[in-house]
Amino acid sequence: MRVEERDIRTRGRVGIFGGSFDPPHLGHLIVAEAAREQLDLDRVVWIPAALPPHKEPGDLSKPGHRLEMVTRAIRGNEAFRCSSLEVDRGGTSYTVDTLEVLTKEEGTDDFYVIVGSDSYREFENWRRPSRIVELAELVVYPRGQDVRVGQSAYPRLAIEAPVITISSTMIRSRIREGKSVRYLVTDDVLDYIEECALYR
Repeated sequence: MRVEERDIRTRGRVGIFGGSFDPPHLGHLIVAEAAREQLDLDRVVWIPAALPPHKEPGDLSKPGHRLEMVTRAIRGNEAFRCSSLEVDRGGTSYTVDTLEVLTKEEGTDDFYVIVGSDSYREFENWRRPSRIVELAELVVYPRGQDVRVGQSAYPRLAIEAPVITISSTMIRSRIREGKSVRYLVTDDVLDYIEECALYR
């Protein structure tokens, strides 16, 4: 079930997990659960981007598809939520803008922004990185072939997670080539992809 902004603002330790999620896959689920467990998070809120800064509008599936796939992917985990906050806002999605919305009221949650080691190495190029680390803790997980976190002026918490080389790009490519993506995404997500003929 999707949650409104006000539903996110309940007292606790909240992971913020953003991305295109086109589609969400098992690697995303493994990372989110690792962060929840290791940081003792009360919930992890998945926030599909309306438009990530590094993508063109035509590169993404429609927001409604991506929201539905995330909703299906996290079904059954009571600690996971899906928010349409960035999709509803529209335009290019910046983490700092989302955090400003979530923290504008007094007495809000403690937020933890979950990013891959590759994104962390580029963090200085994000919009207002200093403001992001004022509003939330950065949580870094290993990603891809090169999992070194590297040096940065910005503090972070590191979590351990299996290095999963599954990517949404690879999944889309396999579907276009007529190859199986079973066990790369959940069955509910796979059913939706097939029902809507996505990525063909």
